[in-house]
Amino acid sequence: MPERSCGVVTVPEARRVALVIAGGLVVAAAAGGVYVAARGNGEPWTARADNVVVAPSTDRNTAPATGAAIEPPADPEDVATDTATPAAAALQITYAGADDVAGGVVVGAYIGGLIEDGGECSLTLSGNGQPVSVTTDGVADASTTSCGQLLVPYAEVAPGTWTADVTYSSPGGHSVADASTTIEVP
Repeated sequence: MPERSCGVVTVPEARRVALVIAGGLVVAAAAGGVYVAARGNGEPWTARADNVVVAPSTDRNTAPATGAAIEPPADPEDVATDTATPAAAALQITYAGADDVAGGVVVGAYIGGLIEDGGECSLTLSGNGQPVSVTTDGVADASTTSCGQLLVPYAEVAPGTWTADVTYSSPGGHSVADASTTIEVP
């Protein structure tokens, strides 16, 4: 290592100082590049409407998004009570057939476009003897109303071809959707 004397800088130490200064300039240039890249198109930074956060109102009589006054209904008893029946509700049979493990004819179905509890799913088998019917409750799930599994025991159906008609009725009793398929009973 070179010696120092009376503040005189030797050549290797001058080279070290120059490298430190050059390294500092490289770091500063990189930081400036990051700053310019973060600003995007070089326009000055200004407040924009799409990046403003508005705290929700604590006043129960104003709409959260607009702050407009909410008027209560003139007659509090005058509220909507009708059950909506979407036009897009469709019954879909997911499986149908003889099932030896279950001991009969099994049909599964759901109603797409409708989410509600309390309706009734009905299966009627007809075409090879006396018609046979069973029902089960419709159950709302995340995106449909499920009929689950409808089971007619083998003791109630003769071997042959049967038509399976599945219908769903809303809690109010009106039919919402139906579908049919054929089943072979061994």
